[in-house]
Amino acid sequence: MPTTQLGNTAGRDVIGRDKIENTYLSPPTSLSRLYQILRDADKATPYTAQIADQLQHYCNTSTNADVRGLKEKLTAGKRQDLIDDAMQWKQKASKLVMKWQTSPAAQDILTHILAKLHTEFIFNARPAIEAEKSREEVDEIVISKVIQPTHAMLGENDLGLTYLDLMGLLFFLGGNCHIRWDKC
Repeated sequence: MPTTQLGNTAGRDVIGRDKIENTYLSPPTSLSRLYQILRDADKATPYTAQIADQLQHYCNTSTNADVRGLKEKLTAGKRQDLIDDAMQWKQKASKLVMKWQTSPAAQDILTHILAKLHTEFIFNARPAIEAEKSREEVDEIVISKVIQPTHAMLGENDLGLTYLDLMGLLFFLGGNCHIRWDKC
């Protein structure tokens, strides 16, 4: 006598024997952990910022020999057309850092972002600038090797940062003497 399943109803799957479901969870990244801390800030979980000194490093003017302002650096790098926008974006970035100064988790997130921008600029854009690549080539490197990877790193992006915010943070680094737009 044949078995039939006509008329069966279930809230989920109707299967004849074994059902295998594989669930793969990616390991949490340092930023996803910090995003969770940021979300849980209202809870009584104490959290001490471990990287506040590093954030302060990026907020202060670097003590290296190049103490020119952002305007002078952009002018020397033949980017005078960016001066007004760059100054505005840098100011917005400064306000962003100040906005989150009372949140240790947000400070850590911003530190990761600034460190990523700084590192990618040093190892990708600076060699192109030193090799006297064209402005278009340097701009392409800044977008593809500095801004885009940093934006991709944001993951859940609970701070709601845009590409322009990242450009502002890059100019913030330039204004605080961490990066330069011209050949040494």
